[in-house]
Amino acid sequence: MKTTRRDFMKLSAGAFSITMLAPRLALGGAADGPAADRRILVVVQLAGGNDGFNTVIPYSDARYHSLRPTIGLREDDLRDEAGNSTIINDQYAFHPALKELKELYVTGRLAVVLGVGYPNPNLSHGISTDIWQTANTGQGSGLGWLGRYADSALVGVSPLPAAALGLNYPPKVISSQRVNIPMIARLGESAFRTTAAADRDVIVRTFRELNGRSFPAGSFAARVAEIGAAAERNSGLLEQAIATYHSSVTYNSASVLAQALKSVAVLATVFPASVLFHVSYFGSFDTHAHQIGTVQDQFQNKVSGVHAVELRYLSEAMKAFYDDMVEQGLADRTVLMTYSEFGRRPNENASNGTDHGTASSLFVLGGAVKGGDLYGLPPSLAATDLDADGNVRFTTDFRSVYATLLDRWLPGGDSRRVLGDNFAPLGFL
Repeated sequence: MKTTRRDFMKLSAGAFSITMLAPRLALGGAADGPAADRRILVVVQLAGGNDGFNTVIPYSDARYHSLRPTIGLREDDLRDEAGNSTIINDQYAFHPALKELKELYVTGRLAVVLGVGYPNPNLSHGISTDIWQTANTGQGSGLGWLGRYADSALVGVSPLPAAALGLNYPPKVISSQRVNIPMIARLGESAFRTTAAADRDVIVRTFRELNGRSFPAGSFAARVAEIGAAAERNSGLLEQAIATYHSSVTYNSASVLAQALKSVAVLATVFPASVLFHVSYFGSFDTHAHQIGTVQDQFQNKVSGVHAVELRYLSEAMKAFYDDMVEQGLADRTVLMTYSEFGRRPNENASNGTDHGTASSLFVLGGAVKGGDLYGLPPSLAATDLDADGNVRFTTDFRSVYATLLDRWLPGGDSRRVLGDNFAPLGFL
């Protein structure tokens, strides 16, 4: 089959994109690590605005049930499909879809942070995401907080000190000035993709010839050729490294999040200098309507529905990842944190859903985490404590979560330097 120029550009894009952000990954070079005190941070974005009140549920609060008469989960609802309770104390319970996270919580590997938000909250998806990703509570301008950390602590670390997974474009959170952090949409797609086996040799040979030509030194064309050649070379090396990963853990093949976390496990295992990973997960967390139930049950089943599906994916993926890190001997060296750009309003709307809100809860997972406990103060649902829009007021500044990770976990971390101010640490590490 004849390959057109358009086909060539499209099919070779997988290899090229690996090093557009990191043309000097030097995947075949010698690693600097692992350091004796190697520590890994995995940050998982639950894009869309996850409903914290139906994730970690204040089931004993009468106000919760008065605000959510239809979608609120009562004590009788708080059992997984095997009939096991997901209640964690006399005030809170996990959603029944979070049975794996309940197990990790009980065994002391998972912590919950309540009431997480920031002053003068912005309820725009884009702006609030930028705020969380930059730790700038103005309009979210500037470099990403993980990018700033990389600039201060990961310069010169190789190969692959950090990576972003799950998107076809770089998230703002990893934007940096001094460290090239690659964006990897999906492992296994970094090499050339062709529509027929016979095309591959032609495409690779053509690509090498195009990028092997002589261009004026220092010119834009020379730089593009250099990037292209490095991309093709490093994509092959990356695929070779991936082949050395072995695990008995099964990740849900139907879950985008599970596959992304499997990719993190692979990279963390085969690249001993890796420190930082960001995973972008765009599920169905923007639950304005039909948050509970399905068409079959006329949207009445409180423990099923779109939110339950997303929470089940989250729970299964986090448990598989933790089990994998245990198997790889990295569980005590790895911390995973979730976040979402905002929560949902405490009251349900007329469509059995919830609108954009403010403070929410997040999870912190790892062998070094002081789990089995709640951190931060519960946000008050009392009518007199809500803001003018009917939203709860945050009780834990998200930058305190970041400060805890920077000062107590990440190697060379300095929260004052990265965040530009002092924020009280939390006790989950």
